[in-house]
Amino acid sequence: MSKKFSLSNNNIHNNYRKKTPQGLMLNEILDVTGSRENVWYADTFSLPTFRNLERYYKGAGTVILYCWWDPADSRLLKYIDKLDLDFIIITSDPDLSGEHERIKKIKWRLQYGFHNMLIQKTAPLQHVPKKTFLCMMRNHKPERLHFLQELWNAELLEDNFVSYLGQVNSRVVHGRTPRTIESILKPTYGVDTEYEFIANSKFAEWCEFSLPLEILGDTSKIFENNTDFYTTGNLEWYKHTQYSVVLETYWARTEFLTEKSFKPIIAEHPFINLGNNSNRLLVKLGFDVFEDVFGIDHDNMSAANKISAIIPKLKSYDIDPKRAANNRENMYQLHIMAKHEQKQIAQQVSNMLI
Repeated sequence: MSKKFSLSNNNIHNNYRKKTPQGLMLNEILDVTGSRENVWYADTFSLPTFRNLERYYKGAGTVILYCWWDPADSRLLKYIDKLDLDFIIITSDPDLSGEHERIKKIKWRLQYGFHNMLIQKTAPLQHVPKKTFLCMMRNHKPERLHFLQELWNAELLEDNFVSYLGQVNSRVVHGRTPRTIESILKPTYGVDTEYEFIANSKFAEWCEFSLPLEILGDTSKIFENNTDFYTTGNLEWYKHTQYSVVLETYWARTEFLTEKSFKPIIAEHPFINLGNNSNRLLVKLGFDVFEDVFGIDHDNMSAANKISAIIPKLKSYDIDPKRAANNRENMYQLHIMAKHEQKQIAQQVSNMLI
């Protein structure tokens, strides 16, 4: 066993002393199993690389992958016969990781409750005028650019808070570096949505002169790693809008919720959620998804159909603020249940190691 208990020594979240979802999970596991020889840990499916597993850990025992940040996928199947390693994968969607006699899987159902301890109402306040809705888009994806085009076509940008920063994940800077306008407008295929989009010429010309599109009072660039993952953003945005429009990460293949879904919940704001069955999953977790206001017929639509269905719904509404406050209370309860589930998962891991 490594002294750091992890295959990824530079990953601070995997430190069992850190009060992060990943650190808490590792701490729970170690509390049950204790330190074991040739048992290794990583908190996401991309750490460590399979190449390094084969080079340094081949035949060394068991790797425990607990995928809090993203669901697991089936990449491991291409390498596992060469690795001579056993795997225990803790993930929200076990079906995605494939089947193999050396892979054991545990479904992580309530991991989303840990967003409650991460996303804080800490961004500096800056007064803003009243608008209808809030829609934050940071990283560039084809479906998001399509959505922005349809907002532009419908003349919905002026009377609403909409951002499109056109950034991209980077290994050098965790998460957030700018894309060039050429790379934004270049046709790309989105794996998370199974969708490709080509902007029309007039909208493309507008993008060249208008992006990045920022919201008044956005101070995220002053934060570490140029990201607002740990904050709701300017609370004045929520105070002076009626609801949030959430463009979740996954629109195909898997049902998974990121911090995007929980920012309006923690800010006590109504929302309309665009994701692959995101509303269905939120309802299972006990949340009000404002179905009577926005409907959820878009929940499992393809990207293009989802966008077409949503645009006409983006108008003024009178929504009881108590409903959003109830969602915030449910977030507290989900956090409590998530901590209890972690203890159960740790025991399952221990049983699998026997």
